Amino acid sequence: MKRYLGFTLALALASGMAMAQPRVVINEFAYDDTGADNLEFIELYNADTEAVNITGWIVDCGDQLTGDNNRDFVIGDLDGDGVADTTVVLQPGQYYVIGTAALNTRCGGCVNQTFDPGTAGVIENDNEWIALIIPGEPRTVVDAVVYEANRSALANWVPADIIPQLGGGLWGNYQSLEAGTTTDDAFLSIGRWRDGLDTNVNGRDFGHFRPTPGASNDLPALQARLCLNFDGYNLGDIPDEFTGSYREPRVIDPTQADNTVATAFNPNALPASPQGGNAMMVRDWAGGGNVAVSNFVYEGNAAYDLYVYINPNTSEFTAGQVETWMIGIGGAESVHNHPLLLESATTGSANGMTGVAWAFRRSVSATTNPVHPTETKLRLVDAGKGGDSRISGPNNTWTIYGEIDLSGYSAGWYRLRLEVANGAVKGYFYGDPNNPIVVCGTTETGWVGGFYIGYRETLGNNAARINPVRIDDACFYVPVEGDVDGNGCVDDADLLQVLFAFGSSDCSPADVNGDSVVDDADLLVVLFNFGGGC
Repeated sequence: MKRYLGFTLALALASGMAMAQPRVVINEFAYDDTGADNLEFIELYNADTEAVNITGWIVDCGDQLTGDNNRDFVIGDLDGDGVADTTVVLQPGQYYVIGTAALNTRCGGCVNQTFDPGTAGVIENDNEWIALIIPGEPRTVVDAVVYEANRSALANWVPADIIPQLGGGLWGNYQSLEAGTTTDDAFLSIGRWRDGLDTNVNGRDFGHFRPTPGASNDLPALQARLCLNFDGYNLGDIPDEFTGSYREPRVIDPTQADNTVATAFNPNALPASPQGGNAMMVRDWAGGGNVAVSNFVYEGNAAYDLYVYINPNTSEFTAGQVETWMIGIGGAESVHNHPLLLESATTGSANGMTGVAWAFRRSVSATTNPVHPTETKLRLVDAGKGGDSRISGPNNTWTIYGEIDLSGYSAGWYRLRLEVANGAVKGYFYGDPNNPIVVCGTTETGWVGGFYIGYRETLGNNAARINPVRIDDACFYVPVEGDVDGNGCVDDADLLQVLFAFGSSDCSPADVNGDSVVDDADLLVVLFNFGGGC
């Protein structure tokens, strides 16, 4: 019996069956540097509890071109001949970065191996896979990521043994932008929300934020309620709490237009917000799309409450002109491609936002291929892990919880609120300050993500027509169970709302547990948490 067990164990060890696959992941990367492509990089991370010898492993890069002409990297190969020259052992929690000498200078010596990508780069700037491979027969796929998955169905171009690692891949377009005449120094990379976080769903695991090659991705988790009115900043400042893509978000005086060539922060003067004073604007004043992402993350439950200026007027738009924005909780891509195209569009939207968001569009349809309808609407959506957001039909992967027609509303500051708690989603639009429209739904739990604002326009950057996202009096918080009115405190006001709504079965703020009815269960949640957060 002992001989049998010993033989079995020896056979298992010899074949690798008894050894768990090492938990080394592709932790962060940048693939489309708008400069000389000399800041592109791939970072590996040992998420295991033991040291892992990765000598001779392959970072396999490929795309849908016949012959797979992309360069691969053999770990430990210092002279580029495809054979490891030195031993590379990753200790638990250690990083291994493949990047250029320029990246090494920028990040203070983070690079462990240097290669020269040349002016065209060796990490493709369109759809590509990056896979970490242990060579052999058969080879072992340790980890993989695919970006710009919107360009073609994965089964058409991605190796079959890589697909299980992807969860659909990253949908949308990401760029890492260096400072220039049309951009700020808003270099962003794609990294796991938490070092080593790997659910094999790229769209849930990765976010878009400031690069940290050779260092931790872990942004601070929001715990205390954070409220911003931007009055402590000077005009033109970049708020510390956010990072932009093409342009950083800027502090503005909404009542003062600024259309100078150098800044153009605020294209047209608005009435003061209900809070008064400064506000924050998200816009690329060279035209096109832009995003701002938070420098903090949420873990599982999340909420925001803010004022945003909405202009529903489309009377000055011509055929094919459109303006969209999303204010959400999840992940963002750099350019905020227009979401929610009509099903008649010949291809799906490349919008790569993930998670739950309020999505706004005002548009006038084109005479041919009407990708956008003529409308001014606000929708509460769940983009999930990302995917095709055509507005209806068999191609749509997003969930639209509900929509609000804003064509009868006047331009002005409107309060928006969004809460995601234990899988229950509630969105509030305060068209009437005292009687909000509430939209409900359910979503996945256990995710990590940030707050984002995405904006895009095809209006020729016309100052008279454009209405970029301008927010004020913004609060970001983790919902407190039983806090019906969202003020961070479970008190008598919350108890009264539940009592007055008792028995209702529609989408109600008083439906605390999200089961579509206000009953004893909701009342008990408020009572058990009474005083929480106060």
